[in-house]
Formats: sequence, structure tokens, C-alpha cells
Amino acid sequence: MSAPFTRSFDDYRASVSDARFTDWLAQRAEPFWSEATDHVFTHAIGDGTMPDEAYARYLIEDYTFITDLASTLGFLVAKAPDMPAKSRLSAFLALLTSEENDYFLRSFEALGVPQETYMRAAQGPVTRSFADLLLKSSGEGTYPEGLTCLLCAEWCYLTWGMREARKPKPVQFYLAEWIDLHAVAGFEDFVNWIRQELDRIGPSLSDEMQERLADLFRQMSALERDFFETAWTGRPPKHPGAV
Repeated sequence: MSAPFTRSFDDYRASVSDARFTDWLAQRAEPFWSEATDHVFTHAIGDGTMPDEAYARYLIEDYTFITDLASTLGFLVAKAPDMPAKSRLSAFLALLTSEENDYFLRSFEALGVPQETYMRAAQGPVTRSFADLLLKSSGEGTYPEGLTCLLCAEWCYLTWGMREARKPKPVQFYLAEWIDLHAVAGFEDFVNWIRQELDRIGPSLSDEMQERLADLFRQMSALERDFFETAWTGRPPKHPGAV
């Protein structure tokens, strides 16, 4: 594993033209950021080579996480500093609890996953660690802390989703639609808005808080990687999110 990128944002900004705070966060999260966005699991979605059992594992875990993501967004709506930000976050929350929920139900049926399986499923250790970090950062932490964790989760999906959308669509509707959900203009616009918020807020934060946000983004990136790896192999790591 390569040595982590450790430069401060001030040093990064001094050496990179048009430096963005969010680009610095992603660089500070290497190699975990690239391991998550370029994971074999994400390529298998776009190639249509995804084993049914791996995708069923993935969807069950993701379905157990939806409520936690909705709660995260609720915390951030409450902490957002102005009405435009509250509007952006609440609109995404409404989308999450409508269209995406319908997708899960149709996909479970196609994959032969019984209702009692996904309704009673307990979160695995990676999903629990991922949800705990999101909920703690957004519920107990500051607006920038919660927004940083949300950005990692959504930007990761936009990154691989846009890449896989350039391929011919897989025949399985649940793979094709999952790509579409994360490669549409509306989702790209939302992720770009989060980036703009953090690009605006981040540079004015204290060095200590900037380091805190970099650490959160790095932890989230490692958990994203572990989430895909667990779904792909069926074997959760002993220490989820270890960095």
C-alpha cells in the first residue's frame, strides 16, 4: 500500500492551481478512495457479469441502510445554514424514500429474495460501521462533518456510475437501473452541490477541523471499499474501515 497523502490543504492549495477542497479530501483518502470507486464489484454492475448471489447480498445490506441514510439527511436538513441548502437536502430525502425504495422491491422479486429475508435482515458489520459513522457525524457532529461523510458516499456512486454508464447497458434491469439512478443529471447536480458547499466552507475552517474532515472522508472511503468487497466475496473484514 502506498504512503498516505498527508499535505495540509494550505500546502495543497499552494501547489495546485484552482485547488478544490473536495479534491484535497479525495487525495487524502487514497488509496481507499480509488479502491472504492474502481472496485471490481462496480465494474461487474456495468459489464452485466454480476453474480446474482453477490448482488442479492449487496441489495439486502443496502436496503437495511436506507433508513439510516434518511436519518442522516434529516439531521443535515436541520443543521443546514440556510433555506437553499435545506431545500437541496430535503429534495434528495424525498427522492430516496420514493423512487429508490420501489427499485429495491422490484429487484428483490427478480432476484428471488423473499420479503421476510430483506425485511428482517440485520446489518452486517461493515454496514453497521458505515451507518454509525454517518449518523454520528451528522447527528452529533457539525454540518461540515456530516456533509463530508455524505459527500463520500454519494460522490463514490456518482464516480463509478458515470463510468459504467458509458458502457452498453446490462440486460438485467436491476443493474441497468442502478447505474441510471447514479448517472442521471439530477444526481450529478446534487453531488456537485455538496462539493460546492464544502469547497465554500472548507477553506475557512481551522486546520484542526480540516484534518478532521480529511480523516472522516478517509474512513468513509475505506468502508465503501469494504462494503463492495463484502458483497463480492461474502466475507466481511475483521476490522471494517481499518485505515
